[in-house]
Amino acid sequence: MATTPVASNETGRVKRKFNPYQHAFHVARRLRTAAGRRSYTRLGLFAGRRGGKTDAGGIAAAEEAGVPESLGWCCAPSYPELHDYVLPAVLKAMPRHWLIPGKDGYSAQHSELRLRNGARMGFRSLDDPERGRGPGLDWAWIDEGRKIAQKAWDTLQPALLDKRGVCWLTTSPNAFDWCYKRFWLPAQLGDPGYWACKYKTAVNPAIDLDELEHQRKSMDAKWFQQEYEADFLSFAGTIFEYEEVERQILRPSSSLTDLLRLRRMIPEWPKLDPSRRMFAALDPGADHPFGAVFAIESDENLVCVGEHLRRNDTIANHYADFQRLLSQWNPDRPFEPESWAIDRSQRQWQIEFQQQPYGVMTQAAPNDVIGGINRIHKWLNLRRLWFVEDLVPRTIEQLHGYVWDERNYDVMGRAIREQPKKEQDDLPDALRYLVMLQPEPEIEVVTAGVRDLKDFDESVRWAVERMRRINAIEKEAAEAAGYEDEEAEGFHPLEGDSDSYLGMGDFYREAA
Repeated sequence: MATTPVASNETGRVKRKFNPYQHAFHVARRLRTAAGRRSYTRLGLFAGRRGGKTDAGGIAAAEEAGVPESLGWCCAPSYPELHDYVLPAVLKAMPRHWLIPGKDGYSAQHSELRLRNGARMGFRSLDDPERGRGPGLDWAWIDEGRKIAQKAWDTLQPALLDKRGVCWLTTSPNAFDWCYKRFWLPAQLGDPGYWACKYKTAVNPAIDLDELEHQRKSMDAKWFQQEYEADFLSFAGTIFEYEEVERQILRPSSSLTDLLRLRRMIPEWPKLDPSRRMFAALDPGADHPFGAVFAIESDENLVCVGEHLRRNDTIANHYADFQRLLSQWNPDRPFEPESWAIDRSQRQWQIEFQQQPYGVMTQAAPNDVIGGINRIHKWLNLRRLWFVEDLVPRTIEQLHGYVWDERNYDVMGRAIREQPKKEQDDLPDALRYLVMLQPEPEIEVVTAGVRDLKDFDESVRWAVERMRRINAIEKEAAEAAGYEDEEAEGFHPLEGDSDSYLGMGDFYREAA
């Protein structure tokens, strides 16, 4: 047995500068229903680096240990991280008099704190997923889940089952990993018992904003976006380039430049004139999320100002959400979309929406996946498709995570069939349907006379480039021989003159 680690909190009070996201996290974790049960049993606190998320997790662990005879675990990716970050965060928040003094208060063998109220707090490294096995838990805290394997969470989760234990995750985003799929996404879709929020490093009152700006300028923009802005991004196989989407995002609430740009397109912003044309697009689903996107027309631009994403719900509830969205700007005169685009294969949903009391006449859009993706590319590159971040955050998030399905490639890495991965694709799919029903943007194209090969399969591209090199050599040979036309009589590029001809056979020679 070892001596009990020293808690530095003498008063039981924790002094922290106010962070609205951390405050909301603690409120959600404490929230109970009328029957006394927890409102949320799975909570995710996603934040940029140095955002103070581990301190928030330590406060939560100390509070949960205040329940007599309770058992909880504090988990980290490794024992060094437990020692360096997790344990200090707990001891900083826990009142010193709660701990049993002396050798009975801490078991080094079991990495366990024992409190005067009979509560026990274990510290576990999940570098080996099997360490997630154990007794029934009242609560669990996972710090820096991005560094932990999904199998570790799958192994730990049953320990929370019999006591209906709560688990909170504190981490920085790492693309669209298991933390995103198991904690963030269910909360965004409104699944019962889930809650999550994310915030930028700059929200932490202790951060020097000048130093943060220096960090921004000294590193890759996409990496900064993930590590400090707490955005979910994919770094491999993305369909849309990061900057391709990012430059079309409008943040009028925080950027004067974006506010002025938006008002040039929509002068009455933040209001919307009900006489403006609005377009809607649906990607229906029951077992997978039902996605919808709404866009306002402004001259040659489309500005996305609304979204809907929910799963396992009735058509009546989906429709009610649409109506709330369409009436939020003008309650007395809700928008009536010019068209409701929908996947042409979703015939049953089309029939259902046509029935009363909905009366929504959907319009089938071509489900040409590659054609639709290319159409979005064109709208983005022409700077005619825009996204208001505060109104369509999940659409932006899914566009950043829209990736090619690597299973559609053979062992040589050649594309068998180009197809997006069927994960987090609901809103991008809806956007495809929306633009496919719009007239294709027109632009004067100046071509160099040479077709761009970047979208071709590698073997095809190699063959075409080889033929181009051969043609260039032939043209050079013709010019050197004094022929203006390669088809001139008496000359063939594979032969040259008879003295220097090194070709094969007599294919081009006249028969004797």
